[in-house]
Amino acid sequence: MEVVRSLTAGQRAVFAIFVGAMVFSLAGSLLLRFIPEVAGFVGAWYVSLVKAPTWTYMLLMPILAVMLYLPGEGAGRLVRFFLIGSLLGGLSELVGTTTGFPFGAYGYTEWLGPKAFGHVPLFIPPSWFAMSIVSYDLAGRFAGGLTAQSSIGHERRPADGRLVRIGLTALLMVLWDVSLDPAMSRAFPFWTYPEGGFFYGMPLSNWLGWFAVAAVIATAYEFLAGGPVKPHPAALLFYAVNCAFPFLISLVFGLEGAFAIGALTTAAVWIVVSRRA
Repeated sequence: MEVVRSLTAGQRAVFAIFVGAMVFSLAGSLLLRFIPEVAGFVGAWYVSLVKAPTWTYMLLMPILAVMLYLPGEGAGRLVRFFLIGSLLGGLSELVGTTTGFPFGAYGYTEWLGPKAFGHVPLFIPPSWFAMSIVSYDLAGRFAGGLTAQSSIGHERRPADGRLVRIGLTALLMVLWDVSLDPAMSRAFPFWTYPEGGFFYGMPLSNWLGWFAVAAVIATAYEFLAGGPVKPHPAALLFYAVNCAFPFLISLVFGLEGAFAIGALTTAAVWIVVSRRA
């Protein structure tokens, strides 16, 4: 595949481990779904066997994002992206887990390891950076064309492109979350929504909160980090693989709605971005 060939040997190695962690988790989930007797054999090792691939996945996600964008952005600029995405994402999670705003009432269990300030697992803030910079990359590929089409007959404004990038970045982040939240709160107890909600126990405010936080991060990318990143050939693959993991987990555990919406929206993003490229 052309995209894989565009990666360096180091990037391919990390990406292989990244995908391998997902495959291990999916294979184990399938085994338990269709041969539940295995749970008795695994016994006390079950939690560790779930945590190991998930922690590997969460650890490598931001590392891989850094490896992809470092050559094109340079260390100084990428540090700004990393700090903005991680700090704003982490702050939103800290506010969210202590006040319920803007995502709705929720909390993390011990399954994601040590927590900052006793509330937010250390894996979470860098994951906001990783997926937001990839979403920002993909969103940037539409900004020029869409604003050009909408400006026929009048002067095109630079602000148009910014609004498109910010809005599409936020939308792409929400589409990732569609199956992520059900998979990680219903299939596995990584976090919980004690008050419940309409979508597999998740409230609508969660999606609204995701959109708002991602829009704030994208706005900061625009005005504090220097604007659009250089498009990376593997960005779409990175985004699609991250979306596929939770919607496949959702399928295995019978969360058909989360699977269907996640699969359809990911396929739509893949088709549209591929044609755009």
